Amino acid sequence: MMHYTPLSYEDMYPVEVSEHQKYQCITYKNKQCLMEKLDNGDMRLVQLLSTDPNDFLLAEFSPGSIIKGNSIIS
Repeated sequence: MMHYTPLSYEDMYPVEVSEHQKYQCITYKNKQCLMEKLDNGDMRLVQLLSTDPNDFLLAEFSPGSIIKGNSIIS
């Protein structure tokens, strides 16, 4: 059986439940994003969830970007 997805195997099947719990979908600047919670309260952008190709050209939405905890709308 094949499963087609843009997610990696590790994202779909985390080793421990705690690994899965650190990810959260949020709305940031009116765009849906998959974020990883960091220990200091900030969040790291894992994936931009958008159907608009122009959104992917914005530098602030590149994977790995750090969003300060106090600027997140959620």
